Amino acid sequence: MYRMLMIATVLSLLASPGLAAEPTLCTSRIDGKDVPMAYDKDEDISRQNYSLREVLFTRRGRDTCPSYVVLRSLTPDLTDEQRRPFCLRHDAEADSIIGYDLGRRDAYGRCRAPSGSLCRRINQTKGAAGQISGAAAGGAVRGLRALPDGSGAIILEGSRSHISSALGAIGGAAASLAASPVLLTGAAVTVLTVGGAVYACRED
Repeated sequence: MYRMLMIATVLSLLASPGLAAEPTLCTSRIDGKDVPMAYDKDEDISRQNYSLREVLFTRRGRDTCPSYVVLRSLTPDLTDEQRRPFCLRHDAEADSIIGYDLGRRDAYGRCRAPSGSLCRRINQTKGAAGQISGAAAGGAVRGLRALPDGSGAIILEGSRSHISSALGAIGGAAASLAASPVLLTGAAVTVLTVGGAVYACRED
């Protein structure tokens, strides 16, 4: 898994314009393990993605990867704009990133007010993502709303039964998501459609 995270991060950098000849190597503590990564420290967008406080922190601590690099590795299918709704969930006791959640970020890219939930991408959802976005634009299903952060994300929150009912009302591929194991557990669930994919966030 961790080798895949590193490979995904490096590949995303190689696909970026203006890549430095030699990427900067760093490590991040994820699920209790030190994961090696690489990024272009001269990339323009990096100046927008993390604060001076984080720059100083990553130079001193064991975790030397900027938070945006870690979030990119966890959500390789999204652009930085599409990642806006997400923050890194940090386990203070283990001093480790344990996943990502919905919410505002602090100066270190971590969730300001951790909800205790984790988000996971639901597989094979491209058709469902389009249907959910279409339903939100048409106002046909109650509870669907667009996040006002420029990410283009559509969000649906509520109980498991409410989520299942809403997805069923949309029909097609969206309705089939109601049977996803990710949605069948947990009393309260948030479904997020962004970047042509669907994410489910629930207590874990």
